[in-house]
Amino acid sequence: MSKFVRDVMSRSVITCTPDTPLVEAARRMTDNQINALVVLDEDGEICGLVSRTDLVRVYNQDYAGMTVEDVMTPHVTTVIPDIPVAAAAQLMLDNKVDRLVIVHPRPATQRPVGVLSLSDIVREMARA
Repeated sequence: MSKFVRDVMSRSVITCTPDTPLVEAARRMTDNQINALVVLDEDGEICGLVSRTDLVRVYNQDYAGMTVEDVMTPHVTTVIPDIPVAAAAQLMLDNKVDRLVIVHPRPATQRPVGVLSLSDIVREMARA
């Protein structure tokens, strides 16, 4: 029996807004032991993703005065919870991303309900 994204994803979605200072974003990642934050607009919908790689890219700049919007990736790969993990894993490989944001099928709003990361898939493999 194949597993679905809903069975493996992390349901805790740690977020920020585009105007969140980078220092605060780094704190949230560190405090929650995660590698990225989902960026939400004023309506609570996904507008980007900021990863620790994005933060490290600006380490040699004046990052103290920067916000998430300055470094975030605006295009986020999303999937619905009801697809097989194997398909989601292939999508991650094809798009060269470390995580997918999980949303309900359209026409629902694009509010995140989970995150599927490479670590979640590896953890699932270890349970087998």
